[in-house]
Amino acid sequence: MRILSLLHFSGNLPNTPIAGVLSTLGLSFWCPPLLSPNISSTRSCFCAMEEMQDSHNDMGLYTPNPEVRGMTCLNRDAFNKTIHVPVIKVKKEIINRLMKSLKHRLIQRPSLKRVIEDPKDEVNKLVLLDPYKVKSIDSFAESDHVLFKQFDVSPQVSQYELQLTYENFKCEEILRAVLPKGQDVTSGFSRVGHIAHMNLRDHQLPYKNVIGQVILDKNPGITSVVNKTNTIDSAYRNFQMEVLAGEENMITKVKENYVTYEFDFSKVYWNPRLATEHDRIIGLLKARDVLFDVFAGVGPFAIPAAKKKLHGVCQ
Repeated sequence: MRILSLLHFSGNLPNTPIAGVLSTLGLSFWCPPLLSPNISSTRSCFCAMEEMQDSHNDMGLYTPNPEVRGMTCLNRDAFNKTIHVPVIKVKKEIINRLMKSLKHRLIQRPSLKRVIEDPKDEVNKLVLLDPYKVKSIDSFAESDHVLFKQFDVSPQVSQYELQLTYENFKCEEILRAVLPKGQDVTSGFSRVGHIAHMNLRDHQLPYKNVIGQVILDKNPGITSVVNKTNTIDSAYRNFQMEVLAGEENMITKVKENYVTYEFDFSKVYWNPRLATEHDRIIGLLKARDVLFDVFAGVGPFAIPAAKKKLHGVCQ
């Protein structure tokens, strides 16, 4: 028999009854008596994902109004902006066939229709083009002109007055416009079910509510945005967090390695970046191995091990 000992995460076991979960799998896992409440909570903390930025940076036309700089309370109407974009007229009956061929020259903006009605023309529709790729008729390739001729399209490029709104800007574009120039922009977060977990820096804290609301608006499925605070309210250095936007419901569900976990994120350590490590360790286990996980948390090691019909000791 081989014994594998894992010293991993601490959790709040009374809130996450692993033994009960394991028993439903028909396995006899033994959990020793709980450590003292103080000891079991010594490493209940949260770790935010490294900040990530979109490599594509649309400047100029797609930069929000300068008036939003320094905004600490989100005003979506302040992002309304009028720009001019190139368009071509296309007959309604051939729109779908032509769009597939021109997709790389179409305007790319969140929540923006690329084909709109022409109020002055009942036969044709207007196709919105990318102003950075199409300046005039000369911007089209020879293959495009062949296509235009095939579908009897007049490739005359006109300018159209387009109204951009808050919905048409990307998350990073909004935050870069709001925060002071030269400061780092945080648009990345660690997702735990419906919760977006951020780790804001000191210079971003005055704008935390705007940041939270923008993250909430721009990420479907996220209903709560939280930030780890610097407040430590015990000698055992338990981190606290605050809700920046959305609901205060911290009971969440996460699916990892074919197991669904349900827990209170405000009381349990969970780092989604460790999914690969959990899977790697479980892959090392063989028949007759015994797993010792003394900081089991909600069981990301113990439960998958139980599914493999292994014996284990978890705390």
